[in-house]
Amino acid sequence: MTTHRIGLSALKQLWILVVVCGSVFAAFAQDAPPAATDFQPLATAAAAAREAGKTDEAIRGYQGAVQARPDWAEGWWYLGTLRYEEKHFAEARPSFQKVVELLPGMGAAWNFLGLCDFEIKDYADSRTHLEKGQALGGADDPEIARVATYHLGLLRIKAGEFDSASTLLAASFTEAQIPEQVRNALGMAMLRVPLLPMEIDPSQDALLHAAGEAAALMAKGDAFKSIESLAALAKSYPNTPFVHYALGRALASGGRLEDALQQQRMETKISPESALPLAEISSLEARLKRTDAARQASAKAAQLAPKAPEVNAALARLYANRFGRNATAGDIEGAGWRDAMVEYTSNRFPEAIAALKAWLQGKPNDGTAWAVLGLSEFEMKDYDNALIHLQRGRELGFGGTAESVQQANYRLAMLLNRSAQFERASALEASTTMTTGPLAKKVKFVMGMTLLRIPLFPEQVADERRSIVDKAGETAGLLQSSQYEQAFANFQAMLKQAPNMPFLHYAYGTALIAISRFEEAETEMRAELKISPKSELPYVRLASIALRQRHPADVLAPAQEALKLAPGSAEAHYLLGRAALEMGQIENAVRELESASKISPKSAEIHFNLAKAYARAKLPEKAEAERAIFKELNEAAEQQRSHTGNQAYEGPREATDLPTVDAAPR
Repeated sequence: MTTHRIGLSALKQLWILVVVCGSVFAAFAQDAPPAATDFQPLATAAAAAREAGKTDEAIRGYQGAVQARPDWAEGWWYLGTLRYEEKHFAEARPSFQKVVELLPGMGAAWNFLGLCDFEIKDYADSRTHLEKGQALGGADDPEIARVATYHLGLLRIKAGEFDSASTLLAASFTEAQIPEQVRNALGMAMLRVPLLPMEIDPSQDALLHAAGEAAALMAKGDAFKSIESLAALAKSYPNTPFVHYALGRALASGGRLEDALQQQRMETKISPESALPLAEISSLEARLKRTDAARQASAKAAQLAPKAPEVNAALARLYANRFGRNATAGDIEGAGWRDAMVEYTSNRFPEAIAALKAWLQGKPNDGTAWAVLGLSEFEMKDYDNALIHLQRGRELGFGGTAESVQQANYRLAMLLNRSAQFERASALEASTTMTTGPLAKKVKFVMGMTLLRIPLFPEQVADERRSIVDKAGETAGLLQSSQYEQAFANFQAMLKQAPNMPFLHYAYGTALIAISRFEEAETEMRAELKISPKSELPYVRLASIALRQRHPADVLAPAQEALKLAPGSAEAHYLLGRAALEMGQIENAVRELESASKISPKSAEIHFNLAKAYARAKLPEKAEAERAIFKELNEAAEQQRSHTGNQAYEGPREATDLPTVDAAPR
């Protein structure tokens, strides 16, 4: 989660809320001395400049106004938030210090002050101020409170207070889809890594991502899936400290005491200096009525407990970037870009990875460097990190020759397929010119795998399926260029050749929906249900067809079936919300669209329809906030489409099909 950027209109609404509802402000206003003669014109001019978006002029106006009347809390507030919006955190800090001096009960001001401290790396003050904001609660602005909570969680992790951090984050982020950066923080707490995210070596990104997914399931109380996820993590990272400890605790909470005991015993071998697994063993033995064994484990834990700080230091060394906080300019310069590219082009990929990590410490927003790091990791078969870093490079923007960009996009599409992120792979293929040049044949094959939703690398596709995957790739290209009749002829030929191929009927039906041939599309989706009964996707498309045909009541059954198979389906919640909206069931519409928004917060279409639902529910402020989010996301998506020149087929445009904009890592 990047530092919160709250819109100025929202800041105004927040201040109005504080003024109207805050008795502290009311009491202060009554005791305020008379205004200086030049105060009111300055205050009026500053407010007008702020409303007009003239930030520099507004800042100058508020500076003059608070000089004329130093006890004007509202002026200090706007002076701070305007500077904060401009990322001038050191300059914003004194303004918020003045606000909390004048209005000590204003939680949002304490939170902003703590976030400014965090950005300038004054972590001790940041924690003090964020804890104060946490204690006061976030009623005046729940969104800034959530961002503040995230940063407070990070600071507790850095201090080694892992359980406290996990409890705080789990209680504050309860939506179906916990934000990625919060998931990663939960993963860091679970693995007991006493660092901030920016201090961690990029080679640990995949591990922390996987740990975060498991920790998020634990936070949501999904015992079965969390055990399943942690078991997979332990299999992939069998010697990583505290993975077996976390799995053991999850097994114990599910009543599987002997299995939990086995995991904790494994942890004692990996983390022999930690008292934690021994304490768990003692508790488990006691629950199993083995008193002597419980006492022995407890005594060993007590002996080790004073050494706990040493364990934290060892973990910090394990995860920290060797070109970290104490790196000198010479460290970074010594492993510069030229060195990195020499190593990469010479196929010395481990050396290239080391050099690129050093380079990225000084230039963390260099998209090309992240892409080359991902390509190097791909060659080393470190596919999980390669996916993360190639995606980061693409988000930041990477350059180079047309051939090198094509290679990066091709590798990224392969990795997205491997991880079953087919919509992202399809959008990538549609938005790039990967179908020309020496990679054309390979790209076509990967496009076919995407269309048929095959989560493998190309070389892993069985020989008997390769011809139909090739044909599917050709068909995907035809769809992208809107050559539907030829594409449909291809589909019919493929269905004749392989009528039971998974997701072939689904792909054909999806293409038919795009040109409103709904009856044929429904036939294909029902055929897919017989082949892929455990997939929610055909049900989602059947619900979509019903909505497009203006039969909202017919949306309910397939959308609800989709949610039984995939409770986290944003599109199923969205379709239920749209259907409820059309049937006049406003309360249901709000509930379903809010659920969809939490799972897929960057979908412009969800926010657009949630604004309609709020308006009909007579919640004008919420409706206006959703319209503002829709406008921002829609403009960003249009800029992306304009930048890539992509107007090609991407299937029917539902809520989660719309392009979304990911914040670049800071």
